[in-house]
Amino acid sequence: MKKFLIVNGSPREDGVSAELIKQVKPYFIDCEIKEYSTYNLAPAPCTDCKYCEYHNGCSNRDMDIFFMDFEEADYIAFFTPVYNNFFPAPLKATIDRFQRYYSARFKRGANPPIAKHKRVGVVIAAGSNARTASDYMTNTLKQAFSVLNGEVTARYFIPNTDIGKYTFNNIELQKFIHQLRG
Repeated sequence: MKKFLIVNGSPREDGVSAELIKQVKPYFIDCEIKEYSTYNLAPAPCTDCKYCEYHNGCSNRDMDIFFMDFEEADYIAFFTPVYNNFFPAPLKATIDRFQRYYSARFKRGANPPIAKHKRVGVVIAAGSNARTASDYMTNTLKQAFSVLNGEVTARYFIPNTDIGKYTFNNIELQKFIHQLRG
């Protein structure tokens, strides 16, 4: 059975990201689904302690279970609002903790640092029409996963959520699902 990892970067349990997660999950009922809220995960920031340059893993053990699920996933989808033109802090801290894999690759020679290839998608909800920020966020994930044996294959962008002038576009949702699943 394939595995689908959902990474929710929003603090709201009833916000746009939560609604989008509800819309996407039925398309993966054939998968084992694991879901993490980065706000509940509360990752410690990477301090560049150098532990991962010499050891597998991280000196902080707070995300061990998350990273086990991360490594085993076939599909990963990030659901996030835009905060100050980027990811909210707990999601950014999660991405920063990918350092363990960059060190594995570039310091310890593990190529790839994660055995299982991943298809990755990102769903971005913006209070305004922050398409440039959305592009930057997507490109950040593309760069990260180019090392992590993954490929960002899908993006779904929902602008103008702060003023309530947004819609959930079923055609864009279907396109996102199709691109993510491959």
